[in-house]
Amino acid sequence: MDIQIVLVFILALLTINLIVVGVYLILVLKEFRETIKKTNSVLDNVQSLSNVVSNPLTLLTGFMSAVVQGYNAVKSINTIRGDRKKE
Repeated sequence: MDIQIVLVFILALLTINLIVVGVYLILVLKEFRETIKKTNSVLDNVQSLSNVVSNPLTLLTGFMSAVVQGYNAVKSINTIRGDRKKE
């Protein structure tokens, strides 16, 4: 009889321990979920910030390309006009 009481007591302690660990695990997973949500929010902000920075740079690159092409066109026209004047 004494061994049965000890085994029941140990079983009760293990059950209580598993319940406490389960509750703790649920709380940790909730915290992890909130952390993931905050990280997602931060990544969304970084993405919008990078878009704000990259769009003007893209426009500036396009503008510079247009200026260079315009300069080359004027240079070509002047070269053609110069060749005609020589003839």
